[in-house]
Order: sequence, then structure tokens, then C-alpha cells
Amino acid sequence: MKNLIQNLPLSWTLNFGIDEVLTIKINRNSIWLNGGNMKNRDNFISTIEKYSKKKQVIIRGCNKSVSNKLKESGYYETLIAKEAIIELNGKMKLTAKLERRIRSLLKRGSVKEISYSKENVALFNKFIQQTIHSNEPQLKYLFIDRLTDKTRLFVFEITPNHWEGAILISKNSEFKMQGEQFFRKRNGMNGIMDTLVFEISRILRKEDYSEFSLGEVPFIVKDKSSYFSQTNLVQFIGSKFKFAYNYEGLFHFKNKFAARWDDVFICSNRKLKLFDIFGMVKKSNLLSLTVYKIFN
Repeated sequence: MKNLIQNLPLSWTLNFGIDEVLTIKINRNSIWLNGGNMKNRDNFISTIEKYSKKKQVIIRGCNKSVSNKLKESGYYETLIAKEAIIELNGKMKLTAKLERRIRSLLKRGSVKEISYSKENVALFNKFIQQTIHSNEPQLKYLFIDRLTDKTRLFVFEITPNHWEGAILISKNSEFKMQGEQFFRKRNGMNGIMDTLVFEISRILRKEDYSEFSLGEVPFIVKDKSSYFSQTNLVQFIGSKFKFAYNYEGLFHFKNKFAARWDDVFICSNRKLKLFDIFGMVKKSNLLSLTVYKIFN
């Protein structure tokens, strides 16, 4: 089997080694396959089929190529988000103001890659405690949040080992890298994250990758053909969480760099229901984050 799909779902990694799938139980008969590692991308479909025979399977972060292939196996798709893609073979179109800010920061500090080691994992974990959302309940299962042998970490520093910001990325396909989690130091300088995105893009271009994904932004899509669709239901639910999860601010940040926005779907081997969506919201810790924001 060749070229079944162009990419894996978001936050699934393409690496040599043993195929693995991460699963979360939504209810007695439903599981969320929230990530995993594949030694080649063609193994993804055959691996998923093993789970689909026994339970309802839910997979988020599917782009159109993944979704189309899964639909051949009887899956349904629910449009839920847009994915920000930087096309590395093209020229990045930035505002003059943003370019000046990036140049100014690169005169003061630099972006460098931090290798995976026990010592650097400890540095990374220490740095996370200094970031702006570290005191809040953390979202889970929506992206990779650890430095491992399957992820890469880039940081901006002025003083060695004192990081101002960091971006964790993973390999999604042979030609695509994905931004997993973005970390900004509490009370950090403006433009740090912009500079990291700019420099990481330059590095990946030299490594012959063609795409750098900044990940998805949920709740910004609407289904104009059917008012009562699952897409509009998810968008409505998401709008109620806006005060806790600033997806509009996330869109603004990523839109400064994105050459295009691709559709992102939740794929399921049975029609997605409200109870499934609620289960994913609860498991991802979005409810806990909302309660925290209400009382803080």
C-alpha cells in the first residue's frame, strides 16, 4: 500500500520504531484515539481498522486527505477547526512592523534547538513553571506537551539556559512539521513567539520540509448549508468557552504567518453525538479550565 494519505492527524508523529496508539475512554463503548506514533504513514489506516471493529472510534485533527481515506472505511467527518499552514517554499509575507520587531530581537538574542536529554527535560519542565498559563489547569490530549525523542524543542534565549519562549514541534509527515505547544515566559518581551516561528520556519526550510503547521484553531468554522449541523453545534458550544480559551487571539497570532488555512475534522466510525463532544471537552480539561476562569 503506497501513499494512502499525505499526513497523519495532528499530534500524531511519523518516526521509525514501534507503531503505537494513545487511547482515551470516553464511555463504555467509545474511545478517543488522541495520538500515536507510526513508523510509516500507510500503517495508520490498517492500525485504526483494528479499533473500529469493536468500538466507536473518534479521531480529531484529521485534514481532508486523512478524512477522505477514513470515509472509504465508513467513517463520518465533522468540520471543527482550521489549521494554519506556513508554506516553506514560498516567501513569508509579514508586515513591516513585525519584521522590524523580529530583527530587533535577533540582535539581542537567538533561537536555538535544545536536544533531548535528561538534563534538558529538567530545564524544560522548570521553564514551563515560569510561563504565563502555568498556574491554570492545563489542556490535555490536544497536543504533545513533552520533550521526548519524538519531539524537537526550540527556544529563544538572551542569556544561556534562561529561556524567554519556546515552541515544541513534531514530525507529522515526511515533508511537514507541526507546532505542538507554544510557551511564553510570564512578563516576557513582545515578539518572542513571532521570532521563534520565523526562525523555526527558516531552519525547517533548510532541512527541506515544505510545510510548517502552527496547529489548529477550533470553533472558527460554520456550516452555511445546514444551520443545525454538528459543525455549528460545536461552534456554538465553543463560543461559550471563549472567555476561558481565547481561540480568537490564537487565530490572530497564527494568521500573521499562515499562507493558508486547511479544514480540520473530527472523524468517527459512527455519527458524532453531543455526548461524545461533551466527553472530549471533559477529558481535555476544558471544563476544569472554565471553572478556574470563572472564579479567578
